[in-house]
Amino acid sequence: MPLLVVALMLCYFTMPDNAAVHHDEKGNPDGFIDKQTFFYFTFAVVIAFNFLLNLLKTQVLKIDFAKVNPLSTWAKNPQKLSGLIEGWFNAFVATTNTFIAFVLIGLRRINGTDGQKLDFDYNWVLIVGFALLIILIFFLPLRLLFSNPSED
Repeated sequence: MPLLVVALMLCYFTMPDNAAVHHDEKGNPDGFIDKQTFFYFTFAVVIAFNFLLNLLKTQVLKIDFAKVNPLSTWAKNPQKLSGLIEGWFNAFVATTNTFIAFVLIGLRRINGTDGQKLDFDYNWVLIVGFALLIILIFFLPLRLLFSNPSED
């Protein structure tokens, strides 16, 4: 979260008044957004996303999984299950916030160049970010299905 706040503040103070957010196939900007609109919209999305995921985490941790699936070895060990779920939610939020921070840094770099020209292909950032998020989304269900809690 601190990296995201720093990236957002850096974008706000260093972006031009009209930030390029879309480019044509030659790399020339053809879509712009006002700096204040961009800042407030991004800030609102980040706060809402983090708030809703923390709210969801709180509600999921209140579930009595022994009643949902009494035969599950994870449900028989609620402390380990709570730790796994809480760790997964924290990792998901941290990964998503880091991904958003890198997107903001990329937008800042694009808007810092002369003519706001897209001179570097950022598609790999999107592909790697989405691949990490997909892996993370499937990690929890696969871990619950194919492993047992450790015996400590």
